Amino acid sequence: MRKVSTYLPSLIISVILVFLLILSSAFLLVDINITAAKLKALAAKNELETKIYTELNKNYNDKYNTTGIPSDVYMSAISNSYLKSIEEAYIDSAFDALNSDGKLNVKIPENKELEENIDKFFNDFADKNNYEKDDNFGLKLRTTKENAYATIGSYCDVYKFSAMSDHGVLPKLAKLYSNRLLATAGVIGATVLFIVLLVLINRKKKITTLYWCGISSIISGILGGAPSIYLIAVKYFDSFSIKQAAVFTAFTSTMYKYTEAFMAVQMASIVIGITLVVIYGITHEKKKYPDTKPTDIK
Repeated sequence: MRKVSTYLPSLIISVILVFLLILSSAFLLVDINITAAKLKALAAKNELETKIYTELNKNYNDKYNTTGIPSDVYMSAISNSYLKSIEEAYIDSAFDALNSDGKLNVKIPENKELEENIDKFFNDFADKNNYEKDDNFGLKLRTTKENAYATIGSYCDVYKFSAMSDHGVLPKLAKLYSNRLLATAGVIGATVLFIVLLVLINRKKKITTLYWCGISSIISGILGGAPSIYLIAVKYFDSFSIKQAAVFTAFTSTMYKYTEAFMAVQMASIVIGITLVVIYGITHEKKKYPDTKPTDIK
């Protein structure tokens, strides 16, 4: 193993393999965890619609002095299940965009009861105050309904896909996300290729490949796992300043989940690496001392 002709190339490939292993695990986790179903499950687990309801109610109460419309006109027609349906509509639309051209097109589910409440409030107000139901009245009525849907939608967009779309981030992410399978296959293919190169370089003593792969696996696990452990230990994502409780919960829970998943993979990488090195050590010693137990070697 100490021959320069095999040791130096093996060392270089081992170093490259460290970063390929980290990239491979990261790409696989993105492919497995960043899906519409996963985000919906996280939102349901954290009961985000309950937080959204509270925030919406506060919003309409705060705007009462400006609009003159009591919050009950809106909130009596809004249920947690309705908020959840809008929340999921944003998630589905976002992943449709990520898998295509990055253009977000969200269709918010209709709420007939909400529209009827707004109609009733406007008509009662007009009748009570002898307000003429002219074109201006109709325009204000339509605008109020449109604003209601827009406001509810903005609160239900807990992952802020609309903001990403408006700032041109979603189209850029779409280019990466739509090619994730190809990128994952490429990185994994490169990892396999470098392992094969290790085998070829150490063909006279193929067992040495276990040592190099084990060392690479251990180091990649440490390099990838240490930052993850730190982020979780200090609760790093809790320090982000996000005013909306639902958005804060959605963001932090998602980041912690993915960080924990990445950390788990890196810990597994360390265990696998140690196992490979131990197997190499035992097998190597058996070849040096074929008739002697490893525990007898001094």
